[in-house]
Amino acid sequence: MKKTTCILIFVFLLFASRSSSQCTIPNDLFSSDTIIVCNDTITQLNAIPLAGATYSWSDPEGSGNSMTVTRNGKYWVTASDATCSKTDTVTVLFNSFVLSPQVEDVKLCKGGAPEVLKAQGQNILWYTGPVGGTGSITPPVQSTADTGRWEYWVSQTIRGCETPRAVVNTRVIDKPMFDLGEAFIIPCDAAGIVLQVIPEEDTRYTWSNGGGTGKSMMVTARGKYSLYAENMCGNFRDTVQAVECKDRCVQFPTGFTPNGDGRNDLFRAAAFCPVPKYHLIVFNRNGEKVFETSNPNDGWDGVYRGKKAPTGAYVFYSEYFDFVLKRSLTDKGTVVLIN
Repeated sequence: MKKTTCILIFVFLLFASRSSSQCTIPNDLFSSDTIIVCNDTITQLNAIPLAGATYSWSDPEGSGNSMTVTRNGKYWVTASDATCSKTDTVTVLFNSFVLSPQVEDVKLCKGGAPEVLKAQGQNILWYTGPVGGTGSITPPVQSTADTGRWEYWVSQTIRGCETPRAVVNTRVIDKPMFDLGEAFIIPCDAAGIVLQVIPEEDTRYTWSNGGGTGKSMMVTARGKYSLYAENMCGNFRDTVQAVECKDRCVQFPTGFTPNGDGRNDLFRAAAFCPVPKYHLIVFNRNGEKVFETSNPNDGWDGVYRGKKAPTGAYVFYSEYFDFVLKRSLTDKGTVVLIN
């Protein structure tokens, strides 16, 4: 009986001893095994607060049950009390891999429909600059009232972290427009004259007379030269007349055949440039005036006093202002009428 009583007393004491030394510190001292925080920020790790416990951190920055963290890594803490101690580890990731939203540059035509800007991402915010300012959830609308370039900035926010801002470049353009200038003279001692325009982006240029597709071409001989330009908003063409130094702006043929075949039926000036002032008189062999005009586009059809004038030579006299040479000139000579 005594032996049995002693054994029961020993078991009771052993159980009481174990109960009084049971560890009350939990295995998980952090709320999560991995914590993701926004890049370029400072975060604070907090272990579960335990009454009467002391904490030992893997980093000397730790104090009490918290520690300030500024970089990626694994961190651990050991919580101890009079009974036991437990260690837990947490991984901290600064969210530096969050990408900016996907954007595309925008190009519009002047006078066209305005366009609402777009960006692909989550929780989009629009800004007027790369830094600072207050973001707006309403996307900007690009006006087409005038040509120019504009920049808009946009970010997205993922898991509470706002990304770096992406820039959206917008451009409003107009259809091509240029001026090749007035008719010009190729100097006698020059290889030629260079025609040139200031090229616009996204515009294709094509010169006549085999001049190619560049912004300029060399003109070496008399003639008409034109440049055609085209972009997404339209097209435009301009033409200019070139004459050589020995040429005059107005020239006259030596003969004409007013037979109604549609070829060389009139005696009239061939003007290579604008003629602001012009006067032409034609005389027959008797000195009679058979034709007169002040319009360089008018010509004599070989009719005098309602009848066909006879075949032969006629004298003409002309006064005009030469637009290229910039002075008044006279010209006279004979023209042969062939019926």
